Amino acid sequence: MTDRAPPASPSTAHALAELEAQAAASPLDLDALMRHGSALHAAGQAERALMVFEQALERHPAHPRAASACATLLFELDRPQAAYRTLQGAREALLQDADGAANLAIAAEACGQDQEARVAYERALALNPNHVRALNNLGLMAAREGRWAIAIDHAQRCVELLPNDPYLWANLGDLLMASRDYAVALARIDEAVQRFPQIPELGLRRAILLAFDAQFEASQAAFAALGPQGQDMLKAFLGTAAAASNRAVRKAPLVLPDAYELFTQQAFEALQEADWRDHDRLTQALRTMLATTRQTGALRDWRDTQFYALMLPLDEEEQTQLRVVTAQTIPATFKSGSPPFRTPTRRSGDDRIHVGLVAQSLRDGRFAESLRAQLALHDRNRFAFHVYSPTPQPEARLTQALSPLADSVVEIAHLSVDEMAQRIRLDRLDVMIDLAFYTPWCQAELPYKRVAPVQMRHQNWQRIHLSSPCEYSTGDAFTHPDLHDTPRYGAIVRFPHTCWLTGGDETPDAPPLSRAELGLPESALVLCSFLPAAMIDPHTFSLWMQALRALPDAVLWLPGYSSAARANLAREAQAANVSPTRLVFANPGTRAGALGQIAQADLFIDAVRFNANQGLVDALRMGVPAVTCAGHNMASRLGGSILRAAGLPEGVHDDAGAYVDAIISLGRDAGALEALRARLQAARATAPLFDLAGRLREWEAAWTFMTERARAGLPPVAFDVPPSPSVTPPANP
Repeated sequence: MTDRAPPASPSTAHALAELEAQAAASPLDLDALMRHGSALHAAGQAERALMVFEQALERHPAHPRAASACATLLFELDRPQAAYRTLQGAREALLQDADGAANLAIAAEACGQDQEARVAYERALALNPNHVRALNNLGLMAAREGRWAIAIDHAQRCVELLPNDPYLWANLGDLLMASRDYAVALARIDEAVQRFPQIPELGLRRAILLAFDAQFEASQAAFAALGPQGQDMLKAFLGTAAAASNRAVRKAPLVLPDAYELFTQQAFEALQEADWRDHDRLTQALRTMLATTRQTGALRDWRDTQFYALMLPLDEEEQTQLRVVTAQTIPATFKSGSPPFRTPTRRSGDDRIHVGLVAQSLRDGRFAESLRAQLALHDRNRFAFHVYSPTPQPEARLTQALSPLADSVVEIAHLSVDEMAQRIRLDRLDVMIDLAFYTPWCQAELPYKRVAPVQMRHQNWQRIHLSSPCEYSTGDAFTHPDLHDTPRYGAIVRFPHTCWLTGGDETPDAPPLSRAELGLPESALVLCSFLPAAMIDPHTFSLWMQALRALPDAVLWLPGYSSAARANLAREAQAANVSPTRLVFANPGTRAGALGQIAQADLFIDAVRFNANQGLVDALRMGVPAVTCAGHNMASRLGGSILRAAGLPEGVHDDAGAYVDAIISLGRDAGALEALRARLQAARATAPLFDLAGRLREWEAAWTFMTERARAGLPPVAFDVPPSPSVTPPANP
C-alpha cells in the first residue's frame, strides 16, 4: 500500500531527511527511531511511520514505548488484532506503567478480550488511581454490563480530575441518560453547557434529555436553538447510539424523531426491562401525538410503537390509528428503485404453489426449529418453500437444517428494501407470508414493493382491518368470532381451531432438576409465566400481586431476566405489599433444559394485554395447566385460542376479576388443580393444538384457495378454513 498523504513541504521534507539520517547513523538508538517515526506520523505517512516503529521494536524487543507506538499505528490502519498481539509481546513491561497498562487494556477490549482488559485497566489504576483513561474506559465497561452506579462513579471522577474536558462531561451525561436518571443527567449537562457554550454536542444532549424527561416544549425550543445543524447532529447521535447497542437489527427511523418520539422510544426501551415509571406519561404522550397527527397529517414512524402500545391501556381504535399512520408513512418515505411488479409466469412442469416465508429470526433456535418442524410436515409435492432471513448473519447450523426442506434459504438482511424485493421476485412466488410481524426483524416496507400476487401477514395482533399491501391476515374462530364483518376486519383467513402453529416436539433434558435445584420452595404453590419482560404490563402485574397476597404460600416463577428487569419487578412487588423474595427467576440455560423444568410449576398464569403465546404452549406441552384473560384485540385473545385448542376452555376468562378469582380458587384447591392437570394430559393426544400435521393441512388449504382466487382475477375475501382431520402427512420426495 502507498500513503495517500499530500506531498511534504520542502521544510518538512528536509526535517524528515535529517531524522532519517540520524536514525540510519545510529540504528540502535531508540530515541532516534522514535523521533523519526513520530515525524512521519505527524506528516501523515502512517505506513512509513509503522515501518520505523516496527524497526525500533525489532531492535529493542518488548520495549513498551516501541510496542505502544506500533499498536497506535496498527489501530489507525484498522488492524486491531495485530495491535493487540504487538502489545502482548511487551505485556510485563507495559503492566509496570499506568499508560502502558491502559494501552494494553484498550487493545484487549477492542479484540473482545474483556477479562484481560479489566485486569489491565485495574492495574493502571493501582499504579495511578487518577488515570483518567483507565477510569473512563473501565466505567464504560461497567455500563455495558448494566452496573450503572460504578459506571457513573468513574465518569464523575473523570470530570473532577479534568473539569475542562467537554468530552468527559458529555460522557457523564450519556451514562446518566442511559441509566434513565434523567433529572440528574439534565442538571449535569446544564452545568456543562454553561461551562462550554461553544460545544453544540452538549446542547444536543440537553435537548434530548428534555425530551426524555417529557419536557416537550422546552426540548423543541432547545433543538430550534441548535439551528440547521441540529437535525444532522441528532441523526448522527442516534446512529452512534444504535451502533453501540447490542441489537441484532438496527432500524433507521423513517422520519427523524421529534421530542415526543424521542420520549416514546426511551420509554419503549424501559419496557424491555419492566421499568414502568413512564407508563402513564407514555400513554398520554401517544394520545397527544395521535390527536396532533389527526389535525396536521404529520408522518410518524410508529413501526415499533405498534408492538409496545399493546402493553398500554389504549383501546382498539387507538391501536388501529397507530397502524393507519404507519401505513401512510412507510410508502411516503422510501423511494422506489425496483421495477413495477408483474404477476409471475407459471413454471414449466412445476405446478406447485410457491410460498415465501419471511422468517422471524434465523439466529434464534426456537424460531428456526419451529419452522423446520413445520416444513418437514408440509406436502412438498404440492408446495415449494422459499425462506428469507431478515436477521443478519443467520447461524449456519440453523440454515443448514432448513435447506433440505426448502427450495431456497436466503439472507436478505444486508439488502436494501428495493434489493430485497428484486431478489424475492426471482423466486416467482404465489404467496408471501410475513412471519416477523412486530418484531425487530420485521421488514414493514417490503410488502409495499409487492413481491407476490398474494401477500399475507401472520399474527397481526390487532383485529381491525385497514388498507394494507397484505391482502390477508390470519385469525381463528376465537380471535375473530365476527369473521364476516368484512368492512371492519378485512379479508381474514379464519382457521377452525387456532391460528397459532406449535413448534417442533423438542425433547426436554432428562432427568429434570428438582425444585430445590431450581431455587423453588418444595412445598410452595408455583405460579409461572414465561414470556419476555417487555410483555409484562403494570395491570397484569397488579393482578398477579393480588393473587399472591391471597395465596401466602405461592411464589411466582419468571424467566431469567436481566438484573435491571429483576430489580424493577422486585421494586414493583414491594410497592404492592408482596415480598420480592416470592419472585423466583429461572437460571439461564438451553431450551431443552428449560422445557424439562417447566413441569415443576403448578399453574401457568398468562399476561392480560399481550398473551404469552409460545411460553404458554411450552407449559401446556409439559403438562402445566393455565388460565388466561381474553381481551378485545388479537394479542389479548390468542391465549384463549391456544387454551381452547389444547382442550382447556375452562381456563379462558372474560374479565380480569374472573381471571384472578380462578387463580386464587385453583391455588386453594389442590384437588381441582390436579384434576385440571389430568384433564390436560388426557386431552394431549387428541387436542388440535398439538396436531401440527393437521393444522398444516389447513394452512395448505388456505394457500390453495387464495392462490386460485388470485389466478382467476378475483379479489381477496374473508373465509373459513374447513377443519382437517388428523392425518399422517404425505411422503415427500
